[in-house]
Amino acid sequence: MPQPGPLGPLLVPKASDVLAEELAERISRGDIRVGATLPPERSLVLQTGLSRTSVREALRILEIRGFVEIRAGRGGGAFVRVPDGHHLAASVRLVVRQENVSLAALLQTRATVEPPCAGLAAVRRTDTGLREMDTSNHLLAQARDVSEFLRANVRWHMAVARASGNELLSGLMEALAGLIYDSTGLVGTVDGQVRLDTCRAHEAITAAVRAGDRELARRRMARHVQAYVDGFSEDVLGGLDWTGVERRPVAP
Repeated sequence: MPQPGPLGPLLVPKASDVLAEELAERISRGDIRVGATLPPERSLVLQTGLSRTSVREALRILEIRGFVEIRAGRGGGAFVRVPDGHHLAASVRLVVRQENVSLAALLQTRATVEPPCAGLAAVRRTDTGLREMDTSNHLLAQARDVSEFLRANVRWHMAVARASGNELLSGLMEALAGLIYDSTGLVGTVDGQVRLDTCRAHEAITAAVRAGDRELARRRMARHVQAYVDGFSEDVLGGLDWTGVERRPVAP
């Protein structure tokens, strides 16, 4: 019977990470209400047996993740809050980079999430949201170079996400848009036809949102995202199951 090999290095989580996760879980469950203050550092040190350094690091982690707001001075402390879309986006970006998530997976997630997002925008549309979509597309049409065009394009897609009225979707789209933008390096690849097609697609989606037509907005966004995804080679897109993701021509 072969003898088992030697044990490899064991990955032991940092004490600050464990404490931050425990406190975040209690906040998420509602055990610690929004607006309340966490126990002072000294109290947390006594309760957990951790060093003051570990406790401070845990509180910094919670602040970065949006679970607390640290206030200095008299009456200060770690005040519990609800993470917003920006904090969600930051957390998603961190996980994606740590886990080396592929560009194909990012594109697949976007193709799955963004069409329903446009549909929700049609249902929950506001004058402010529509103005933001119009302004972003105008900036895109007037962009003087490729870099400006791409930034305006991201801005328009984020306007649609915010118009959905769902902070979770908005935060996820913020993360996806930034990560895809950073990963693709498309400078120099946007010609006049791409610019024209993109502006027209945005105008059509905005019109469907303005009309309150949820299904039409969803279909038009699906077609728009699909056109973008189809610009990548199968070397990038292969290896993933695209079942349920619209990668075939869809109705206008």
